Amino acid sequence: MGKTAIDAQRGTIFMVPPERLALVTDRNNPLYDPRVEDAPDESMVANIAMHGILEPVLVRRNGQAIEVVAGRGRTKAAMEANRRLTTEGKKPLLVPVLIRGGSDADLYGVMIAENEIRRDDTMLSKGAKARKLLHLGYTVPQIAVTFGATRQAVDQWLAAEELPQPIKDAVEAGEIKASAALQLARAGLSRDEQVKCFEEVKMSGGKPTVATMRIAAAATVPETERSIAPSSVKAKMKTRKEIIEKMKEFATEDAGEWEKAYVHALLWVLGKEK
Repeated sequence: MGKTAIDAQRGTIFMVPPERLALVTDRNNPLYDPRVEDAPDESMVANIAMHGILEPVLVRRNGQAIEVVAGRGRTKAAMEANRRLTTEGKKPLLVPVLIRGGSDADLYGVMIAENEIRRDDTMLSKGAKARKLLHLGYTVPQIAVTFGATRQAVDQWLAAEELPQPIKDAVEAGEIKASAALQLARAGLSRDEQVKCFEEVKMSGGKPTVATMRIAAAATVPETERSIAPSSVKAKMKTRKEIIEKMKEFATEDAGEWEKAYVHALLWVLGKEK
């Protein structure tokens, strides 16, 4: 007798066509979820067409019907993926389903837990995973489908993943926003310049709201939003009105030399000029 694939207790997973599953559309049904009315998510359809359904759909028996408890989005996306695969002459997919027993209240709690307990990866974590997939032979479009994201998003993750470690550590620690790190990654600066720029923004404590700070980064995270107290004393944050008025002053000092005014305003925001 051959050995089992895994030395563990066996479960019961059934592979069924998604068309056999019943989506609850009756608003009076305890398992009704308004999202059942939504159109299939296009990124999920593409992902399922490539990889299949990786997480079982939870169902219950209701007479002859097999009602979906959790996994409505996956079920609808699988139906649409099968429609397209069949049109292309390819074999349709089967959905792994797991029967779940319990009262209406129990199953409603399961439905909520299955949707709400998820935790999304950070931008840097996605970047590291995307980089590994590249090394394994995936293309950027394939990575985008795998993540259910756009190609532009994958490019951004990969760019952020290339940032110097001090900046990535600051993002993970909540010292600067991920959007700030992303702008540094796309500013065309050397790694040393990125670190220097990051340190200036971090020390300034300013929350930029105009174009003067775009090259430096989007913002430091306000102290009230951070779980870790800042280790250094920060300068007083400049308001949008103060920044704009100061830029106007610089611009009128030497008409036509807006670029010079831009630099002066940036230095003022960073507390380098009075």
